[in-house]
Amino acid sequence: MNKQLIQKWIKNAKPNESIIYFTGHMVEERDKAEIREMANAFMLTAQQGKIDLFQNKIKEGDPSHKPIYEYIARKLKNERNQDKSI
Repeated sequence: MNKQLIQKWIKNAKPNESIIYFTGHMVEERDKAEIREMANAFMLTAQQGKIDLFQNKIKEGDPSHKPIYEYIARKLKNERNQDKSI
């Protein structure tokens, strides 16, 4: 999901609407530019008070592999700082 799609989703999402923006183990994949840029865009938007971010573990890890998570963004009911953009 690129920055333009993130902005479009944030603009058009209804309050409490959520999106799974990544599935995997983000720490392991954050060295990839597209993953890092996407994560940073969602983090900045959360800091601006437009969304909340959550994780949902969908697969346990063990010594041979990392756990798998769904990374979820949820649009807030009452956005703060609405005039800022990512």
